[in-house]
Amino acid sequence: MKFVHYLEKITDVSIYPVISFCIFGLFFLVMATYVIKADKKHMEERSRIPLD
Repeated sequence: MKFVHYLEKITDVSIYPVISFCIFGLFFLVMATYVIKADKKHMEERSRIPLD
């Protein structure tokens, strides 16, 4: 893997995985909160959209 050698030369390259993990974690928490707090009746209506 040649690209590993290029990444080793970049200053502070270790911050990129941390940033991407934080973005993923924030997105996951927001979506989980939305699903838990969503109105069940509204979600039932949305689930029937493809069938109508």
